[in-house]
Amino acid sequence: MNTDLNQLVQRYRKEIDKGLADLHLPGYPSSLYTPINYSAVTSGKRLRPILTFLTGEGLGVSHAKILPVALAVELLHTFTLVHDDIMDNDTQRRGCATVHVKWDTNTAILTGDGLMAIAFRSLMECQAPRLRQMGYEFSQSMLEICEGQALDLEYEKSEKVTAENYLHMVSKKTGRLLGLACQLGALLSDVDEKVADDLNCFGIELGQAFQIQDDLLEITSDTTIMGKSLDSDIVAGKKTYPLIVAQSAMDRQQRRDFMECLKTRLHDRAAIIGLFQEYQALDLAKQKISELLQGARNRLKPIPESAADNLNFAINLISRRQR
Repeated sequence: MNTDLNQLVQRYRKEIDKGLADLHLPGYPSSLYTPINYSAVTSGKRLRPILTFLTGEGLGVSHAKILPVALAVELLHTFTLVHDDIMDNDTQRRGCATVHVKWDTNTAILTGDGLMAIAFRSLMECQAPRLRQMGYEFSQSMLEICEGQALDLEYEKSEKVTAENYLHMVSKKTGRLLGLACQLGALLSDVDEKVADDLNCFGIELGQAFQIQDDLLEITSDTTIMGKSLDSDIVAGKKTYPLIVAQSAMDRQQRRDFMECLKTRLHDRAAIIGLFQEYQALDLAKQKISELLQGARNRLKPIPESAADNLNFAINLISRRQR
């Protein structure tokens, strides 16, 4: 692993954490700003703003110019997490109680709305000739994330969801924000729009792989490692990639029986893993992750070398993650 880039990523993460801690939020009303601050400063991977830095600096943009945009991307991501946790009834996020559990649902809704507003404000603080286009892409990504979440909810009620349906859904729900993170870094530079579009596509494929990894970790990991509540996907009937693969050759009754079998074994991780392994679902999910990461690498071939090196490093980080 490139030691210099690894150190650089650690520096980015610390700077993002500091920027989130220094948002200078009002203290009143505390019922709004206390949970906003709680959500913003809770420790996270900071993958999305790191991608913005890696892209922007790889394309020659100054560090100071990127920072407000990187913070905007992370705040937008945090907004989506707060609202997703309400909809998915998750109790833990980033190793802490979710906002709707620590306070209540109304507070969580307002917290998400506030985070979204602060994210836009941070984006508008950057000095960039293409700021109007950046604002458009920021808004468009929010809409596509909502589309992805809506499809995710629809699929929970659907008996038959294909792998293609799933990949389309996560390209919006997860991939679009990773795409935006890279796209905004490019739009801060003087590269042509084709490069920015290529980097958006790169991020979308990276996000698809990232989401399938999450699906796998939901099955194979535990709460102490993941830092969020597990088993919620099974309880909700969420169509994860391993579940779709496992059920692909089943008839309607077999799919229902499989789900009931999973629900009766929620606290027996080994048994759940065994059920999925019977259908090679975990191995097939790992294979799809590898395919998507290779597709993302291929997207970088026409990108300027410095940015491509940075983002290939990001691919390697994601391929090794355990949480």
